[in-house]
Amino acid sequence: MKTLLFFLSLIGTVFSQTPKDLDRIVRKLAPDLVDATVAIIVNGGSGSGVIVSPEGLVITAAHVTNDPKKQMKVLLSDGRELPATSLGVDHETDGALLQINAPGPFPFRPYVETKTYKVDDWVIATGHPGGPVVGRPAPVRLGRISEAGIKSGFSDAITSSAMVISGDSGGPLYNLKGEVIGINSNISGSWRINKHVPLPSIVARWDALIAGEAFGRPMQPQQEAEDLFNEPYAKLRERFEDALNKHSENDPEAMALLKKPRLLDPHHMQKFIDRWEPDPEAPKSPQYGLQLEGRAPRITSIVPNSPAAKSELIPGDVITEVNGKLVSRTTDLALVLRQGGKVSLTINRGKTVELKPMEVIARKHFPQPVAGVIDMIVIEPTDGDKGPDQMPKKDFTGALELIQEKFKNSIIPLKNERGKTLVSATVIHEIGQLITKASEIVDIEGLNATVDGQNYPVTIMAIDEITDLALINIDVKGLAPVSWEPKEPKVGQLLITPGGKTILVGVITQPARNAPKKGYELNHASERPSAYLGVTFSAETSTPVIETIELGSPADKIGILEGDQIIQFEGFPVSTVEALAELLTKRSPGEKVEILIKRGNEEVKV
Repeated sequence: MKTLLFFLSLIGTVFSQTPKDLDRIVRKLAPDLVDATVAIIVNGGSGSGVIVSPEGLVITAAHVTNDPKKQMKVLLSDGRELPATSLGVDHETDGALLQINAPGPFPFRPYVETKTYKVDDWVIATGHPGGPVVGRPAPVRLGRISEAGIKSGFSDAITSSAMVISGDSGGPLYNLKGEVIGINSNISGSWRINKHVPLPSIVARWDALIAGEAFGRPMQPQQEAEDLFNEPYAKLRERFEDALNKHSENDPEAMALLKKPRLLDPHHMQKFIDRWEPDPEAPKSPQYGLQLEGRAPRITSIVPNSPAAKSELIPGDVITEVNGKLVSRTTDLALVLRQGGKVSLTINRGKTVELKPMEVIARKHFPQPVAGVIDMIVIEPTDGDKGPDQMPKKDFTGALELIQEKFKNSIIPLKNERGKTLVSATVIHEIGQLITKASEIVDIEGLNATVDGQNYPVTIMAIDEITDLALINIDVKGLAPVSWEPKEPKVGQLLITPGGKTILVGVITQPARNAPKKGYELNHASERPSAYLGVTFSAETSTPVIETIELGSPADKIGILEGDQIIQFEGFPVSTVEALAELLTKRSPGEKVEILIKRGNEEVKV
């Protein structure tokens, strides 16, 4: 099968060698990194881990094993399923150890004992997103470090753009030497901000963890339910709904939520509860009231009634110094602000202001949301500071910008009659033939392609419903068709999709495998179809009552809410989760379906 991807290994020497170097390193490392990654199956759910000794010692996350001396199973990359016992757990850092109860030797990776990593280093994450899928090795993901912490997975963590989701918890974060430097912990409410337990914090209590000691308590006591991997946040949602009704008259945001309900993630629910009914004994943290860009310390917004709101600072200001020291990255500024106390900030307008923080309730940790899709990282073109010596960031993004320029007439935006970009199309022939995603353009009136600022009407020539591809034509000559790669790509191979104002960068996460005949894939942990609606169901009833909804999932996008009960699927009554799963297996990804739900005393069709 031909694959429409832009492989950096095919780019000539006219460009910077840095992307090619990264491509070579990741492809070489990937097989060994995947071999050392394991799935941990416990209580009907699953997490991940990494083998760090030939005898079968595994490092994972504390919220995966939860307690010492628990029996569980470990699934190796070669398909073997072996018994294991949890050793020590450290809920203060979210690090834990377990031992495989079978003779080795096992594939393993070395780990760092001290901080050998820094901001802007490239990192590789592995794990089993959504649980271990039959026939799918642990997917490889690429990212960069934005915060190089050493203390725990909660505060002063390693933060990276290597995307991890539910099921990846406990999996490894590697450096480009193939050493384990962190353990996947949580995503802090944003899937582009991924937190990892630094290895130095685990090594600091190594002997105690080997001996089976436990430190701290789980961050959420209600998580002690039998299934640790489908945390429903039910108690939190009940508290939120009670508080919402009590405070709606005096809070415009609360009133708006009552008039137009929408799904909130745990962090947003907790934020409202802290505002309306603050816990006097909850841990506190300093707040200055600044909202900053992800990389440069530019103020994007200011929290009302905060210290920053009472100062001369305004959105758009760039902070250049803090307490007399130059800062160029948001992370550097954040490390200073975290310490609290009065700070002196100098901004690009030449002004210096002093801020004294107010104390607010500290942000709580919540486990990762339920299974989702693997996303690409986004690199915004910027000069920035020089990153690691072996991979200078300026050179890397500079090379990508050259690639983007090379392909500017190969990727064409398609817009509706109002000028809104709907989707991109890829040029396959210079006479004006392109391919695009069919489901995004059917029944669109006034569809145009924009080339060099000019709009050209689009003619749909053919549609392949199986692949969801459309062949289209525009009356433009001299376009630059892409070349086709006939060979199957290797795991770890670097990819880009140039287009627009950003450059999407990622890697081949896993080898090609045959599509399942029944339209779904089996999960090792549950041995049930992993059909993707983006919901989990209540374990307290056999009826399909929705317990959690993944942000951005199909269920979220069509307005399904937690607590809804699915009573019909495409006109067929469903009374059990099993019956719904059976109907889902007959549907293909991207296919539209009609669902009837029961919401309170009402029936709603979506």
